[in-house]
Amino acid sequence: MIKDSKMKIKKSQLRRIIREEILRESLAQSVRDLLGRDYEVADEKTEYPYGRNRGDVRSTTVYSRRDGQPVPEEDLRLLQSRDAEIRERHGSWAALAGVYTTTLSPDGNTLIVKYSKHTAG
Repeated sequence: MIKDSKMKIKKSQLRRIIREEILRESLAQSVRDLLGRDYEVADEKTEYPYGRNRGDVRSTTVYSRRDGQPVPEEDLRLLQSRDAEIRERHGSWAALAGVYTTTLSPDGNTLIVKYSKHTAG
């Protein structure tokens, strides 16, 4: 017979966990809102280096602003903070969960978002 085991956690620990999760979700939502509102996909390329069924993915998406203006520094910082948060959250397993890398084009008019995900097999 298995006894019900209860996890003990302090209120302060629970508050910290909830706060971190809310910040993560709001950051991801902010990125989705920004890209949907101010940007359009200029180019998109997805590769499956070992075939679709293996699970490895490499994609590059290029976004340009709808108004034709250069990309503001705060937009680039927002996407790069999302990238860093994902890497930090997953630690050494980040490549298995999927990693984003956001850069600015040399002319400053487009965002280049690279995504890669590897399988463990």
